Amino acid sequence: MTGHSSPVPGSKPTSTSTLGQHNSDTKETHIEDEPSQVEAQNTTKESTGNEKSKLQDQTNLLPIKQLLIVFVGLSCALFCALIDQTIVSTALPTLGRVFNDASIESWVGTAYLLTSTACQPLYGRLSDIFGRKIVLLSSMGFFLIGSILSAVSTSMIMLIVFRAISGIGGGGILTSVMITVSDVVSLEKRGTYQGIIGVVVALSNSIGPLIGGLFTEKVTWRWCFYINIPLTSISILVVLLVLPLKRVKGNVKARFKQIDYLGCITMIISAVLILVPISWGGTKYAWSSAGVIAPLVLGIVFFGLFILVELKFATLPLIPMHIFRNSTVSGALIGAFFTGCMFYANLYYLPQFFQVVYLASPIKSGVLLLPLVVTQCIVSFTSGFLVSKTGNYTVNIWVGFFIWAIACGLLSTLSSNTSIAKVVGYQILSGVGSGQTLQTNLVAIQANVKRNEMAVATATRNFIRLLGGTIALSVCSAILNNTVRTSLSLLVSSTVLSKIISDPTRISSGVLDLTAAEKSAAIDAYTHGIRNIYYFMIASSCVSFFVTVFFVRGTSLKREDDAKLQEEGKIWASKHRGFHALGKKNVESTVKA
Repeated sequence: MTGHSSPVPGSKPTSTSTLGQHNSDTKETHIEDEPSQVEAQNTTKESTGNEKSKLQDQTNLLPIKQLLIVFVGLSCALFCALIDQTIVSTALPTLGRVFNDASIESWVGTAYLLTSTACQPLYGRLSDIFGRKIVLLSSMGFFLIGSILSAVSTSMIMLIVFRAISGIGGGGILTSVMITVSDVVSLEKRGTYQGIIGVVVALSNSIGPLIGGLFTEKVTWRWCFYINIPLTSISILVVLLVLPLKRVKGNVKARFKQIDYLGCITMIISAVLILVPISWGGTKYAWSSAGVIAPLVLGIVFFGLFILVELKFATLPLIPMHIFRNSTVSGALIGAFFTGCMFYANLYYLPQFFQVVYLASPIKSGVLLLPLVVTQCIVSFTSGFLVSKTGNYTVNIWVGFFIWAIACGLLSTLSSNTSIAKVVGYQILSGVGSGQTLQTNLVAIQANVKRNEMAVATATRNFIRLLGGTIALSVCSAILNNTVRTSLSLLVSSTVLSKIISDPTRISSGVLDLTAAEKSAAIDAYTHGIRNIYYFMIASSCVSFFVTVFFVRGTSLKREDDAKLQEEGKIWASKHRGFHALGKKNVESTVKA
């Protein structure tokens, strides 16, 4: 990732050498004026077909009134996907007991992240080919079906499989919403609106554990998934009626031919083969066993094949490899990976810590998590607003990772003797760090790619962030289990040890008939495991800080054609006045697409 890379074939030999520069004029020229590699490739690779695989510009910068209506629809859709992502965090111990299979309870969360991660690169390019709205509605359909099936599951395996289906839809919703924001809001103002999206993210994450705990404790865990049925149905209706996007024109058959099928297959296979054995390592199989090493090696091979396909054969690559030549994009993506590691580890293991060490109920553990997510909500909006006002995203990212590293260090000191005041204070600091980086990171990436690469760049960022989260959950599970096993192997029987590892909340429940000394040792072992998890997070935040400081550079958020596009957006909006007209037009557009 040095500054002077050779030009991409088919493009002008300009400005990819500006990796370390701060000159915004030079970068704007690179981003806006250079013809895309996709178009250049399409001209060559589709010469034998009837049509060139040119992408239709779906930018539609809307006036504020229409924009607010659009954000209602987008927020409803995003809320559904994100609340489902966190609602099970406080219910995991209960699910393990209900199905008497707590050894794989973490897979209820991991399966969702696995499928949503593996499919992420598909959503950006599919939305380019078929249109944002049809991809968003299709994703919501998958999500709804997965939620219904999860609610009626009768075994842990069934629940995990159906959560995987929900993940396919949830991942599509997440990326489609963020791509749509880039279509309807100019880059200069996008920080504010991505900050609003950050508020939805934080609110969803705060309400999810609370609702999950409430349903689990007072009603039934099945309502963690039943609740998605009315919410998603309403969101589908709202999106169908109020989301005003340009319809993608062209022959449907020709559009299907544009899909990078080989890239899709190799990407999904590689993601599964890499993520599954990582989740097995140290738990189901030893890290040195063939059950872990063999699929990992195969996964790496398939990932290499995916890169080869994208570089040499794909007409419309799922991930255009040339975007990594920009140091800011590469640095921000590395930061996104570790952001996913820290964010999801915090979200899943803090509530569990509260239940095991503080003996908190699922509801109380959700309440104890509020300082983190509420702070993140406030800071996300504030930092997004500041980015839009100042045009500077670098300071937010750098300071955010620095503060997050300090917060992880403080959280690593948590124990049964830590006061609630300190727990709240440490979480607030963590919320400040995460709030400054989660959405600002995306603005940095979008500012350094061309407009017709916005969708795939956004999908790539979400893929890498979710990849980090999925890997982190598996790695953290292995860290915790191995720490507990090492600490207690000589103190309790192997049967009791297995039960503690499968469900740590049993330590203080009385069902294991532990002596006072054994119970104290078990809590200490678990606390030590959580401490090791936060050591991993400290390392992640430090790497993110140094990488972004050295690689992420400022770029002007103003683009030459913004004024023209905003005027076109006003004209478009004036022709679609009124809720009913807007709804009718969009229903017709969706059907035609």
